[in-house]
Amino acid sequence: MPTGVERLLSFVHPLCAVAALGFLAWVASLGLRSRERGGAPLRPRHAQLAPWAFAATALNFVLGLLSTRLWRADLELASGWHFWIGAAICAVLGAAALLSRHIATSSTARSTHPALGMLALLLSLVQVFFGLALVAL
Repeated sequence: MPTGVERLLSFVHPLCAVAALGFLAWVASLGLRSRERGGAPLRPRHAQLAPWAFAATALNFVLGLLSTRLWRADLELASGWHFWIGAAICAVLGAAALLSRHIATSSTARSTHPALGMLALLLSLVQVFFGLALVAL
């Protein structure tokens, strides 16, 4: 278990994760609300912010690896469900991002893109529980 400054620094990843999850949820809500009657004006905002939410999530994944390597010698790097769920979230969001380029021309992309977004958000919520066990209290 880290002590002193390293203990404080080990909380950077969990705090950034809360912010990234909140941002991801808000961007997802924009996308879902844009599908409702009268919600079309929300689509450009969703399209503008979604890459930033993906980037925040991916950066937090990398921050988790760095945090483990630098400040959590008591944990094994890139192991456990928390790591693998984080990798899956990044992969699912990447697939959703690729599909978003074809939404205008493909009904499959239009139906699959929101499902992938919701899957990533649900995985993020599950990942929180696996991460809570790792927090250095």
